[in-house]
Amino acid sequence: MSLKWSTAMATGVRQIDLQHQELIEIINGLEAAHVAGETGRAVAEILPKLAAYVMFHFGTEEAMMASLEHDGGHVAAHMNEHREFAERMKQLAGRPLAADELPGLVTYLNGWLVGHIMHTDRELGALVSRHADP
Repeated sequence: MSLKWSTAMATGVRQIDLQHQELIEIINGLEAAHVAGETGRAVAEILPKLAAYVMFHFGTEEAMMASLEHDGGHVAAHMNEHREFAERMKQLAGRPLAADELPGLVTYLNGWLVGHIMHTDRELGALVSRHADP
């Protein structure tokens, strides 16, 4: 089932929110390709695009986190989530995926992204806002 962006996902940091919207679009594209029977394209084109965009996005967030002081451990936990997800993406890229694996992958990606946005990234947004308004 396609994921839809909503204002409930907003972090308050426009750059991050726009990147989250792009991530949702890429994941939805992965699902659409699978539904259209284009598993080869999904695996050969869309999955690598997702992996590259995830690393770009993580870099954006990590650059923002570098400027935070007294974050109460948020940065370390956030970066750990990034590392674990990046490792999962690397494992996926390192082996061929069967068509029947794509629905489960899309479900995982949607669940991880929503959970990460709603908890970790929204907390980052609050920290960035507090840091900007001392």
